[in-house]
Amino acid sequence: MIRSYVGRALLAAALTFCAAWASRAFAQPAPGNLAAPPQAHPPTPPERVAASSRGDGHGPFALLLHIGAYSGFGAGVAVGTPEVGLRASVGWSPVLAVFRNGSGDDLHFYSGLQVAPDLYARLLHPRPATHVGLQGGYRYSSLFGHGAAAGGYVQFALSGALDAFVTGGLVVYPDGEDRLKRDQNLPSSASFSFPGPSVNFGISLGLAFFP
Repeated sequence: MIRSYVGRALLAAALTFCAAWASRAFAQPAPGNLAAPPQAHPPTPPERVAASSRGDGHGPFALLLHIGAYSGFGAGVAVGTPEVGLRASVGWSPVLAVFRNGSGDDLHFYSGLQVAPDLYARLLHPRPATHVGLQGGYRYSSLFGHGAAAGGYVQFALSGALDAFVTGGLVVYPDGEDRLKRDQNLPSSASFSFPGPSVNFGISLGLAFFP
């Protein structure tokens, strides 16, 4: 009788130990699989790769709208990075010129079509979404002919896809005065002071939309 009880107790203890060992063995990871494999990340979309290349979340292409004498009242495109790039636009350009006559100076208003491609280069980056730099390029005016412009710009973010910018500087048309005299039937002895058709100053305000 005692042997029967002892045998049953030993059998129960052995079964309990085997069950505990088996549950612990299955709970541990198998050798070589101590850590779960890393999950694969989806590939970065091409548009995000292009945007990251600019460094400010924008792509390399923008549509422009602007008003003012430096670039005209019109539209254009921009291609480049925050550091360097090209802006090109077409628009209506107003010009104020001081005309000298025998009795004094008169202020005259002229306007025409202007084509304005500019190269820009950033000099300062005071904030992550603010850029300050120089720009300059070619000008063609239906009134004054061929010319050039040089100045500066400030560009800053309004939202994720929209920037505002301010440009300004000198615009020079070497033959502007002669062309204006001829086209407006002005006397050859007429003269202009600054600002005039040959050398003028302008400022423009604009928006850049990054699709």
